[in-house]
Amino acid sequence: MPFEPKYLDDVLEIEYESFRDEDRYNRFIFNWFIARNPLFYLLRCGDETTGYILATIERGVCHIDSIAVKPKWRGRGLGKALLKKTLDECRVRGARRAILEVAVDNEPAIRLYLKTGFRVKGVIQGYYVDRDAYLMELTLRDQLNSRIP
Repeated sequence: MPFEPKYLDDVLEIEYESFRDEDRYNRFIFNWFIARNPLFYLLRCGDETTGYILATIERGVCHIDSIAVKPKWRGRGLGKALLKKTLDECRVRGARRAILEVAVDNEPAIRLYLKTGFRVKGVIQGYYVDRDAYLMELTLRDQLNSRIP
């Protein structure tokens, strides 16, 4: 479902559960993104927000700015579903490629991105306070609803 401001506290809770203090976005950062009219989707199961994805498109490039699923909901394909929906919408909006940064030690996320078709384009040294990040890229095909294995 599209993000609604009433769920920002839920998103912040997911951030808290998913990322280290020095890596997580705060309310100010989310509000900065929201002002830019991003692609911002939530996953809700019953009354609980279980995951989110935040992406922006500039000059034909979809940037996956953040994605997270609550730890207790991981391993069920929810991150994959969020990513697929967002990449499909990026295609609709004319993006030709997608990029993201991911900590070099975040093996579950790296596996998801590789399975989705992203490839490592390089390493960004010092991207995080104490860690490097991979810059990953995916060429978006013209057709919608492309198969993600």
